[in-house]
Amino acid sequence: MRPLFTQALAIVAAAMLSAPAQTQDGPEPVLPTTAPAEPMDAIDLLLERIEELGATVDALRTALADSMLDSADRQRELDELRQFIEDHYEFDRDFAQYQAIKSATRSDAQGRRLEEARQQRAARQTKRTARQHEFLARRVKREAERQRVDGYNRAGFTPLGFDVYMSKAAFNYQTLDGMAARYDWNGLTGHFIRVYPHGPRIDFSSMMVSGSVMSASEQVRDIGIALTFFDEAGTQVGSEIIQVNNARPQVPYPFTTTVAMALNRPFASTTTYVLYADPSDPSAVPGESGSPRGGAAH
Repeated sequence: MRPLFTQALAIVAAAMLSAPAQTQDGPEPVLPTTAPAEPMDAIDLLLERIEELGATVDALRTALADSMLDSADRQRELDELRQFIEDHYEFDRDFAQYQAIKSATRSDAQGRRLEEARQQRAARQTKRTARQHEFLARRVKREAERQRVDGYNRAGFTPLGFDVYMSKAAFNYQTLDGMAARYDWNGLTGHFIRVYPHGPRIDFSSMMVSGSVMSASEQVRDIGIALTFFDEAGTQVGSEIIQVNNARPQVPYPFTTTVAMALNRPFASTTTYVLYADPSDPSAVPGESGSPRGGAAH
Protein backbone atom coordinates (compact mmCIF):
# COMPACT_ATOMS: atom_id res chain seq x y z
CA MET A 1 0.00 0.00 0.00
CA ARG A 2 2.84 2.45 0.79
CA PRO A 3 4.35 2.41 -2.79
CA LEU A 4 0.94 3.05 -4.30
CA PHE A 5 0.26 5.91 -1.89
CA THR A 6 3.73 7.40 -2.68
CA GLN A 7 2.95 7.18 -6.43
CA ALA A 8 -0.31 9.09 -5.89
CA LEU A 9 1.50 11.81 -3.96
CA ALA A 10 4.09 12.09 -6.75
CA ILE A 11 1.35 12.52 -9.37
CA VAL A 12 -0.31 15.24 -7.31
CA ALA A 13 3.04 17.03 -6.81
CA ALA A 14 3.81 16.89 -10.56
CA ALA A 15 0.47 18.41 -11.37
CA MET A 16 1.12 21.25 -8.96
CA LEU A 17 4.60 21.94 -10.40
CA SER A 18 3.28 21.96 -14.01
CA ALA A 19 0.90 24.83 -13.21
CA PRO A 20 2.18 28.32 -14.35
CA ALA A 21 3.66 30.54 -11.67
CA GLN A 22 1.70 33.69 -10.78
CA THR A 23 2.86 37.02 -9.44
CA GLN A 24 1.14 39.17 -6.93
CA ASP A 25 0.37 41.91 -9.47
CA GLY A 26 -1.05 39.65 -12.20
CA PRO A 27 -4.69 38.73 -12.59
CA GLU A 28 -6.14 35.99 -10.46
CA PRO A 29 -6.01 32.59 -12.18
CA VAL A 30 -9.16 31.05 -13.43
CA LEU A 31 -9.91 27.85 -11.44
CA PRO A 32 -10.83 24.86 -13.61
CA THR A 33 -14.38 23.67 -13.36
CA THR A 34 -13.34 20.01 -13.20
CA ALA A 35 -10.59 18.27 -11.23
CA PRO A 36 -7.60 16.83 -13.11
CA ALA A 37 -8.00 13.24 -14.24
CA GLU A 38 -4.75 12.00 -12.74
CA PRO A 39 -5.59 12.54 -8.98
CA MET A 40 -9.06 11.03 -9.44
CA ASP A 41 -7.59 7.94 -11.14
CA ALA A 42 -5.12 7.53 -8.28
CA ILE A 43 -7.89 7.74 -5.64
CA ASP A 44 -9.97 5.15 -7.47
CA LEU A 45 -6.93 2.94 -7.65
CA LEU A 46 -6.38 3.36 -3.91
CA LEU A 47 -10.01 2.45 -3.14
CA GLU A 48 -9.80 -0.66 -5.29
CA ARG A 49 -6.59 -1.63 -3.58
CA ILE A 50 -8.21 -1.15 -0.18
CA GLU A 51 -11.09 -3.42 -1.17
CA GLU A 52 -8.65 -6.08 -2.34
CA LEU A 53 -6.73 -5.86 0.93
CA GLY A 54 -9.99 -6.08 2.92
CA ALA A 55 -10.95 -9.26 1.09
CA THR A 56 -7.50 -10.63 1.77
CA VAL A 57 -7.83 -9.82 5.47
CA ASP A 58 -11.22 -11.59 5.64
CA ALA A 59 -9.74 -14.65 3.97
CA LEU A 60 -6.80 -14.62 6.37
CA ARG A 61 -9.16 -14.37 9.36
CA THR A 62 -11.14 -17.36 8.12
CA ALA A 63 -7.95 -19.32 7.59
CA LEU A 64 -6.76 -18.36 11.07
CA ALA A 65 -10.02 -19.57 12.64
CA ASP A 66 -9.72 -22.88 10.79
CA SER A 67 -6.14 -23.19 11.91
CA MET A 68 -7.11 -22.53 15.53
CA LEU A 69 -9.78 -25.24 15.36
CA ASP A 70 -7.32 -27.69 13.85
CA SER A 71 -4.81 -26.75 16.51
CA ALA A 72 -7.36 -27.38 19.25
CA ASP A 73 -8.14 -30.81 17.77
CA ARG A 74 -4.45 -31.63 17.54
CA GLN A 75 -3.91 -30.45 21.09
CA ARG A 76 -6.75 -32.64 22.36
CA GLU A 77 -5.34 -35.64 20.51
CA LEU A 78 -1.91 -34.83 21.91
CA ASP A 79 -3.30 -34.68 25.43
CA GLU A 80 -4.98 -38.05 24.93
CA LEU A 81 -1.72 -39.53 23.65
CA ARG A 82 0.19 -38.13 26.59
CA GLN A 83 -2.39 -39.53 28.97
CA PHE A 84 -2.17 -42.85 27.15
CA ILE A 85 1.59 -42.89 27.54
CA GLU A 86 1.27 -42.13 31.24
CA ASP A 87 -1.30 -44.89 31.75
CA HIS A 88 0.23 -47.54 29.50
CA TYR A 89 1.35 -49.59 32.49
CA GLU A 90 -2.22 -49.73 33.75
CA PHE A 91 -4.00 -50.25 30.40
CA ASP A 92 -3.28 -52.21 27.26
CA ARG A 93 -1.03 -50.70 24.61
CA ASP A 94 -3.88 -50.69 22.09
CA PHE A 95 -4.95 -47.05 21.75
CA ALA A 96 -8.45 -47.99 20.54
CA GLN A 97 -8.96 -50.10 23.63
CA TYR A 98 -7.60 -47.28 25.74
CA GLN A 99 -10.13 -44.88 24.22
CA ALA A 100 -12.93 -47.36 24.85
CA ILE A 101 -11.89 -47.64 28.50
CA LYS A 102 -11.77 -43.86 28.78
CA SER A 103 -15.22 -43.61 27.23
CA ALA A 104 -16.52 -46.20 29.69
CA THR A 105 -14.94 -44.24 32.52
CA ARG A 106 -16.63 -41.05 31.35
CA SER A 107 -19.91 -42.93 31.09
CA ASP A 108 -19.48 -44.21 34.64
CA ALA A 109 -18.75 -40.69 35.86
CA GLN A 110 -21.81 -39.36 34.07
CA GLY A 111 -23.88 -42.19 35.56
CA ARG A 112 -22.63 -41.28 39.03
CA ARG A 113 -23.54 -37.65 38.45
CA LEU A 114 -27.01 -38.66 37.29
CA GLU A 115 -27.40 -40.91 40.34
CA GLU A 116 -26.29 -38.11 42.66
CA ALA A 117 -28.75 -35.75 41.01
CA ARG A 118 -31.52 -38.34 41.40
CA GLN A 119 -30.67 -38.82 45.07
CA GLN A 120 -30.68 -35.04 45.61
CA ARG A 121 -34.10 -34.77 43.96
CA ALA A 122 -35.37 -37.62 46.12
CA ALA A 123 -33.98 -35.93 49.25
CA ARG A 124 -35.66 -32.64 48.32
CA GLN A 125 -38.92 -34.46 47.69
CA THR A 126 -38.62 -36.20 51.07
CA LYS A 127 -38.05 -32.85 52.78
CA ARG A 128 -41.05 -31.33 51.02
CA THR A 129 -43.19 -34.30 52.03
CA ALA A 130 -42.00 -34.03 55.63
CA ARG A 131 -42.79 -30.30 55.69
CA GLN A 132 -46.25 -30.98 54.27
CA HIS A 133 -46.92 -33.65 56.91
CA GLU A 134 -45.66 -31.32 59.63
CA PHE A 135 -47.89 -28.52 58.37
CA LEU A 136 -50.90 -30.86 58.28
CA ALA A 137 -50.11 -32.10 61.79
CA ARG A 138 -49.90 -28.53 63.10
CA ARG A 139 -53.19 -27.67 61.40
CA VAL A 140 -54.89 -30.74 62.88
CA LYS A 141 -53.50 -29.86 66.30
CA ARG A 142 -54.71 -26.25 66.01
CA GLU A 143 -58.13 -27.44 64.90
CA ALA A 144 -58.33 -29.89 67.83
CA GLU A 145 -57.28 -27.13 70.23
CA ARG A 146 -59.86 -24.77 68.77
CA GLN A 147 -62.60 -27.37 69.11
CA ARG A 148 -61.56 -28.05 72.69
CA VAL A 149 -61.62 -24.34 73.59
CA ASP A 150 -64.99 -23.97 71.85
CA GLY A 151 -66.30 -26.88 73.94
CA TYR A 152 -65.12 -25.20 77.13
CA ASN A 153 -66.70 -21.93 76.03
CA ARG A 154 -70.01 -23.63 75.34
CA ALA A 155 -69.81 -25.13 78.83
CA GLY A 156 -69.37 -21.63 80.27
CA PHE A 157 -65.60 -21.73 80.94
CA THR A 158 -63.17 -19.01 79.86
CA PRO A 159 -59.43 -19.67 79.32
CA LEU A 160 -57.11 -17.86 81.75
CA GLY A 161 -53.83 -19.25 80.40
CA PHE A 162 -51.62 -22.24 81.28
CA ASP A 163 -54.54 -24.57 80.37
CA VAL A 164 -56.58 -23.20 83.27
CA TYR A 165 -60.26 -22.33 82.76
CA MET A 166 -62.75 -20.55 84.99
CA SER A 167 -66.51 -20.41 84.80
CA LYS A 168 -68.61 -17.28 84.99
CA ALA A 169 -68.44 -15.99 88.57
CA ALA A 170 -71.41 -14.88 90.67
CA PHE A 171 -71.21 -11.98 93.14
CA ASN A 172 -73.53 -11.42 96.09
CA TYR A 173 -73.83 -8.62 98.70
CA GLN A 174 -75.58 -8.83 102.07
CA THR A 175 -78.13 -6.23 103.20
CA LEU A 176 -77.95 -4.35 106.48
CA ASP A 177 -81.38 -5.57 107.58
CA GLY A 178 -80.69 -9.22 106.76
CA MET A 179 -82.29 -9.36 103.30
CA ALA A 180 -80.14 -10.32 100.32
CA ALA A 181 -79.72 -8.07 97.27
CA ARG A 182 -78.86 -9.25 93.77
CA TYR A 183 -76.72 -7.51 91.13
CA ASP A 184 -76.36 -8.64 87.50
CA TRP A 185 -73.75 -7.57 84.94
CA ASN A 186 -75.10 -5.56 81.99
CA GLY A 187 -72.90 -6.07 78.92
CA LEU A 188 -74.48 -3.11 77.05
CA THR A 189 -73.64 -0.50 79.67
CA GLY A 190 -70.60 -2.24 81.14
CA HIS A 191 -71.87 -1.92 84.73
CA PHE A 192 -73.64 -3.99 87.34
CA ILE A 193 -77.37 -3.34 87.65
CA ARG A 194 -79.33 -3.92 90.82
CA VAL A 195 -82.19 -6.32 90.19
CA TYR A 196 -84.21 -5.01 93.14
CA PRO A 197 -83.63 -1.22 92.94
CA HIS A 198 -86.07 -0.38 95.76
CA GLY A 199 -84.91 -3.07 98.18
CA PRO A 200 -83.18 -2.63 101.52
CA ARG A 201 -79.84 -1.00 102.17
CA ILE A 202 -76.83 -3.06 101.01
CA ASP A 203 -73.59 -3.77 102.88
CA PHE A 204 -70.82 -3.21 100.28
CA SER A 205 -67.98 -3.88 102.73
CA SER A 206 -67.96 -7.61 101.90
CA MET A 207 -68.89 -9.60 98.83
CA MET A 208 -69.40 -13.32 98.24
CA VAL A 209 -67.87 -14.73 95.05
CA SER A 210 -68.73 -18.15 93.59
CA GLY A 211 -67.45 -19.98 90.53
CA SER A 212 -65.60 -23.05 89.25
CA VAL A 213 -62.00 -23.74 88.23
CA MET A 214 -60.95 -26.46 85.78
CA SER A 215 -57.55 -27.70 84.58
CA ALA A 216 -57.22 -28.77 80.93
CA SER A 217 -53.72 -30.16 81.37
CA GLU A 218 -53.05 -33.90 81.38
CA GLN A 219 -51.14 -33.60 84.65
CA VAL A 220 -52.46 -33.35 88.17
CA ARG A 221 -51.58 -29.82 89.24
CA ASP A 222 -51.78 -27.27 92.03
CA ILE A 223 -53.50 -24.14 90.72
CA GLY A 224 -53.66 -20.62 92.10
CA ILE A 225 -55.97 -17.96 90.64
CA ALA A 226 -56.07 -14.27 91.65
CA LEU A 227 -59.31 -12.25 91.60
CA THR A 228 -58.86 -8.49 91.72
CA PHE A 229 -61.59 -5.83 91.86
CA PHE A 230 -61.39 -2.13 90.89
CA ASP A 231 -63.56 0.96 91.16
CA GLU A 232 -64.42 3.45 88.40
CA ALA A 233 -60.99 5.14 88.68
CA GLY A 234 -59.08 1.87 88.34
CA THR A 235 -58.14 1.70 92.02
CA GLN A 236 -57.96 -1.77 93.52
CA VAL A 237 -60.66 -2.17 96.16
CA GLY A 238 -60.48 -5.92 96.85
CA SER A 239 -58.72 -9.15 95.96
CA GLU A 240 -58.80 -12.87 96.65
CA ILE A 241 -56.66 -15.91 95.76
CA ILE A 242 -58.37 -19.20 94.87
CA GLN A 243 -56.19 -22.27 95.39
CA VAL A 244 -56.97 -25.77 94.13
CA ASN A 245 -54.59 -28.56 95.17
CA ASN A 246 -54.21 -31.78 93.17
CA ALA A 247 -56.59 -30.62 90.43
CA ARG A 248 -57.31 -33.52 88.09
CA PRO A 249 -57.74 -32.91 84.34
CA GLN A 250 -61.16 -32.01 82.96
CA VAL A 251 -62.72 -31.82 86.43
CA PRO A 252 -64.46 -28.56 87.50
CA TYR A 253 -63.81 -27.51 91.11
CA PRO A 254 -66.39 -25.07 92.52
CA PHE A 255 -65.42 -22.46 95.07
CA THR A 256 -67.17 -19.89 97.22
CA THR A 257 -65.31 -17.22 99.13
CA THR A 258 -66.00 -13.89 100.82
CA VAL A 259 -63.94 -10.84 99.80
CA ALA A 260 -63.46 -7.79 101.96
CA MET A 261 -64.18 -4.70 99.84
CA ALA A 262 -62.88 -1.20 100.51
CA LEU A 263 -65.83 0.46 98.76
CA ASN A 264 -69.30 1.75 99.63
CA ARG A 265 -70.75 0.86 96.22
CA PRO A 266 -70.47 -2.00 93.70
CA PHE A 267 -67.08 -2.49 92.08
CA ALA A 268 -66.66 -1.33 88.47
CA SER A 269 -64.36 -3.98 86.93
CA THR A 270 -62.47 -7.15 87.76
CA THR A 271 -59.47 -9.09 86.44
CA THR A 272 -58.68 -12.78 86.83
CA TYR A 273 -55.30 -14.35 86.12
CA VAL A 274 -53.31 -17.47 86.96
CA LEU A 275 -50.68 -17.13 89.68
CA TYR A 276 -49.27 -20.64 89.29
CA ALA A 277 -50.16 -24.01 87.77
CA ASP A 278 -47.50 -26.47 88.91
CA PRO A 279 -47.50 -30.27 88.86
CA SER A 280 -48.70 -31.66 92.18
CA ASP A 281 -46.32 -33.27 94.61
CA PRO A 282 -46.83 -37.07 94.50
CA SER A 283 -46.26 -37.20 98.25
CA ALA A 284 -49.25 -34.91 98.91
CA VAL A 285 -51.99 -36.13 101.23
CA PRO A 286 -54.72 -37.83 99.13
CA GLY A 287 -57.46 -36.32 101.24
CA GLU A 288 -56.50 -32.82 100.08
CA SER A 289 -57.07 -33.61 96.41
CA GLY A 290 -59.28 -31.08 94.68
CA SER A 291 -59.89 -28.85 97.67
CA PRO A 292 -60.43 -25.23 96.61
CA ARG A 293 -59.32 -22.74 99.19
CA GLY A 294 -59.68 -19.02 99.35
CA GLY A 295 -57.19 -16.78 101.05
CA ALA A 296 -56.83 -13.04 101.31
CA ALA A 297 -54.26 -11.58 98.92
CA HIS A 298 -51.63 -9.28 100.34
